[in-house]
This record gives sequence, structure tokens and C-alpha cells, in this order.
Amino acid sequence: MTRNLRPLVFSLFFLLAIVLSFPSGTIAAVEPGSFMDVYFNNPYAEKRDATLQNLIIEEIDASNERIYLTTYNFTDKKVAEALMNAVERGLDVRVVIHGENARKDVVREMKSAGVEVFEAEPLGLMHAKFIVLDDDRTISGSANMTTGSFFYDNNFMIFIRSKEANAVFAAEFEEMYFDRLFGADSPQSGPSEMIELADGTKFLIRFSPEDSVNETLVKVIGAARKEIRMLAYSFTEDAIGKALIERFKAGIDVLVIFEGKKAYQDKGGEAEFLEKNGVPIRLDGSDDALMHEKVLIIDGAFVAAGSYNFTRSADRSNDEQILFISSAEIAGIFLDEFEKIYLEAE
Repeated sequence: MTRNLRPLVFSLFFLLAIVLSFPSGTIAAVEPGSFMDVYFNNPYAEKRDATLQNLIIEEIDASNERIYLTTYNFTDKKVAEALMNAVERGLDVRVVIHGENARKDVVREMKSAGVEVFEAEPLGLMHAKFIVLDDDRTISGSANMTTGSFFYDNNFMIFIRSKEANAVFAAEFEEMYFDRLFGADSPQSGPSEMIELADGTKFLIRFSPEDSVNETLVKVIGAARKEIRMLAYSFTEDAIGKALIERFKAGIDVLVIFEGKKAYQDKGGEAEFLEKNGVPIRLDGSDDALMHEKVLIIDGAFVAAGSYNFTRSADRSNDEQILFISSAEIAGIFLDEFEKIYLEAE
């Protein structure tokens, strides 16, 4: 299914160049050695799958200058120990965390060990989840720094080796940590510029609420020509629901997997709306854990993925990050994950 869609990559990228409102000439110069990779945990494994935790700790341990980390919640002791060890090595280690989650013992321990922690108290949620490592590596994804995110819930993290991407994320972190700008007070990101990596991946980095992410997602959905796949932890945004229904009625193959505990419980949730209009939906199959991924895959060639849930609050008040990625390889990786979750879905 997904492999047959890959010839669409070339045309889809230039179509998206139009709908995302930036000319194709604004692609940055390719950095030698730059690349992107995606990591998932497996909550269904017999033993705890430490893939995400290991990725983060290994990259923290490999850092030499700075570590800037944003997270909604932080309870994982091993990641905390890695950060505290980095302080002992003389690195600049800073954390931005949503304020109500900063009272955890592990956060207090990090503060005592010299990790600089800022407790964000915005009107919405400080919901971003990314890590800036030195000046050349970044991790962005859906996982909080918690044992639940690492071992029990479905999550992903995207690793990017790129100085240019690192600089974009570092600027966003500094805006929060040093300038104390959150939510609607955050300044809009600079001019749209697609980053191209040496492995051929092209992507755009955007933050919410300042960068009109919902509007871009609607345009991306409208660009679909064959297939739309979505993993939705929380989905309450009417405009996205209407865009999916419109493409479904136009003959596009649409399938959405919801987190089962939230699909019909979120106020204003889109599950019932999609169902009434014939759009196929499924509920994830885990009784105890959460399907915490927030992913949109278009035509086997394009992915939107980050901390951004498909909700009004994510678009209007929360601090979030999302990547818009043009790559058949990355799309194929996410489609494999989608199919694994689909096999467990109801």
C-alpha cells in the first residue's frame, strides 16, 4: 500500500511548497553529514522497551557544551541522572517544564545538582517536547520525560543532526527560558525556509500558537491525492475534522486511529463527527496505556508530527512544536508504526 505511493513524492513536495506559502527557492543549503531518523517505543513488548530513554541518555552523554530541554512532565530518574552528570562535566544544562509538574522529587533533585530549571506558568500548557544538544543535534517528538511515556504509552522521538535545525530549536528555547515568552505572547517564527538534509529529507519547523499550525495542517490535508493516515491522542479541532471529511468525500482513502480513552470523552471531540460522516476510525487497543502519538501522514510521502495535538488549545494557547516533513523514507517509517498500532486497534 504505502510503497506504491512513493512516486508521488516529487510532485507532492512542490504542491506543498505552494500550500505552505514558501517558494521552492528558499530551501537551505544541504549540510554534509546531516540526517533525520525516527525512534518508537514498543509498549506491547514482554520486557520494557528502553528505545526512547536510551536515545535521550546517549545523546545527553555525548554532548560537550549545552543541553536545552523542554518537557510538559518529568519523572524519569535515569534521564535526570544524565542531566546531572552533564552539569558535573561542566555543560550548560537548562530545562523548561510546565509549572504544575515541577514539584516532582526528580525535578527538585536536578535543581539541587545545578540543572537550571524554569517553571513555566503560561495561560495554556507548556506542552513542547524537544531537546537541543550542543549546536548540531536535536530531538523532537511526543514523549514526555516520564517512565509512562518511555515504557507504557505509544510515543516517538525524531532525531535530527543539523546545525540549522538546532539553531531554530535553540532560538525557541531561549525565547521561553530567557525572554519568558509563552503562548500568544510568543513572536512568530522567521520567514518560512525548508531545511534539506544530506539524506534527502526536507522539512519545516513550526511552533504553536504563533505559527498558525492548524491552518497549515488543513492545507496539507487538502493537498492529499491518495491516502491520509492519522494517529490522534486528542482531536477536537473542527477545521481539521472538516478537512478530513472533505477529502474522504472526494475519494481519498482516510483512516484515523484515536486514543480509546479520549475519543468519545474529550469535549467537542471529532471521533463522532468523523464517524457520522463515514470516515473510518479505530480506537487503539491498549487498555491501560495511552496511544500518545500525534501524527499525520499524507500520500506515503509527507508527515506532520510533534507534540501538537489536533486540538483548539494546541493551536491557540499551548506551546507546541511540530515538523512538516517531505520524505518517502520517513513517511514509510511512520506508516510502519501506524500499521503496528492498527493491528492492536478495535
